[in-house]
Amino acid sequence: MKKRVVLAVALAAVALFSAAAWSQYEEAPAVTAPVEAPKAGPEEKVLFNFEKDTQGWEVPEWALEQQDYVGKSVEVSSDFSKSGEKSLKLIANFPGKVWTAALAENFEYFDWTPYKEIACDAYIPQDAPKGLKAKIILTVGENWKFTEMSRSIPLLPGEWITISASLVPGSEDWKKTVVDDDFRKDVRKIAVRIESNRQPVYDGSIYLDNFRVVK
Repeated sequence: MKKRVVLAVALAAVALFSAAAWSQYEEAPAVTAPVEAPKAGPEEKVLFNFEKDTQGWEVPEWALEQQDYVGKSVEVSSDFSKSGEKSLKLIANFPGKVWTAALAENFEYFDWTPYKEIACDAYIPQDAPKGLKAKIILTVGENWKFTEMSRSIPLLPGEWITISASLVPGSEDWKKTVVDDDFRKDVRKIAVRIESNRQPVYDGSIYLDNFRVVK
């Protein structure tokens, strides 16, 4: 009888200890791995978004007088936009067979010293032909040096395409130009040129939006 009592007491103690241990396990706070904060993207400054007007953009008179420049006019449009509700619509007529271009520009002084890149977005409608290319052109410095990107970016029908170039000293994104701090400190004009090198033939519009500089 004594053995049974001792055994019962022992079993009760084990059960009590197990219940207490399980209770502590259940109440212990879950350990989770620390969550890393999302990394901030590059800081951008929007220069032109065309939500209200053309913001000074135009087809310059000299281009209207040149046979190989076929841009007719610019206007604000709600047909397509990359950001916001509107964009700049450049109307042009590329005849094919010879090199031709359409150019829109803005005459304004900029100091982009803190920035590493200039960019904009361009769009041609889904039914436009393939073969058009685009580049950014800057006029810089006291000598009003005309400098264009060293490469042209193909435009794809129905897609917004980003055109960008580095402003960092030593950049090779600009044709026959030594890029230094003075280059980005004194920008006097910014332009976009759309090119057709003998092909394609296109009588229609190109949409430009979201001009920006990036730190």
